[in-house]
Amino acid sequence: MANVLIGDAAISLPALFAALPVAVVLIGRDGRILAANPATAALQKGPPEAMLGRQVAHIHPEATRNMARDLWFAEAGLEVPDHETTFGDRQYQVSVRPVRDDKGEVAAFVVAFTDISRLKRAERRLSEANRRLKARVWEDHLTGIPSRRYLDAALTREIRRARRAVQTLSIVMADIDRFKSYNDRYGHPAGDDCLRMVAQAASVALGRGEDELCRYGGEEFVAILPGTDLAGAAGVAERMRRAVAALTIAHQDVPSGHVTISLGVASLPVADHGSHRDRDALISAADAALYAAKAAGRDRVARAGQDDRN
Repeated sequence: MANVLIGDAAISLPALFAALPVAVVLIGRDGRILAANPATAALQKGPPEAMLGRQVAHIHPEATRNMARDLWFAEAGLEVPDHETTFGDRQYQVSVRPVRDDKGEVAAFVVAFTDISRLKRAERRLSEANRRLKARVWEDHLTGIPSRRYLDAALTREIRRARRAVQTLSIVMADIDRFKSYNDRYGHPAGDDCLRMVAQAASVALGRGEDELCRYGGEEFVAILPGTDLAGAAGVAERMRRAVAALTIAHQDVPSGHVTISLGVASLPVADHGSHRDRDALISAADAALYAAKAAGRDRVARAGQDDRN
């Protein structure tokens, strides 16, 4: 066996092979394991000698398929791409290099397994941290429902979708009646609790998975209702109103004696002005209907474009 000179010392190739910090195996073209260094003990939780002569398919269930793919790359004169695999609870990056005979034919493969378990755990933690950060950007931190920023993006998206599919789209704007008085009387911590309970009750009242309730700002909320016309949206708004009333949160500054909401309903304008102008027009129409509901006595639903005093 050839030696490698390091200074005045001659180091045998088997010694270098054994000293490698990563698991390395030599696999014949027929799939038999011809050599394995000590680091491979971690792969099968046993001595490397136990692997010698065995078919690589007995070591890992995906090995036969991977070898066929690697052989195709090698014989095509292409670099064999790295891939990842799992042994037990550990993840490895697998690097494969062909060994050619004197005629240039692929006779075997040198396969190195680098343990990347810690790297993968770090990647998962980073990915989860990014997911949480993204969720916080789109989520209202107080109520837990989508934020105004999310509302703007989602409503623009739904308007475009409705235009493409020639479908209806409605929104409901809701406002807690005399909320400033509530905060003044009961305090801001109670006001925060009230906002959370109202948001939860109104969200549940929507009913469908595709409907979304977002916090518009302060004590105002907007529900996006894809595929829903004005009459259907008014029905959803009435469910929202009743759900909040059913909470019976004490509020001495309104006639009912408990927290109520007023709601305005609007549907997508007929004129095709473009998604951003449509969004602003839809919000404006729902806000006007909400104002009409307030003017008519609060704790009620008003529809845009209709005489809401009837």
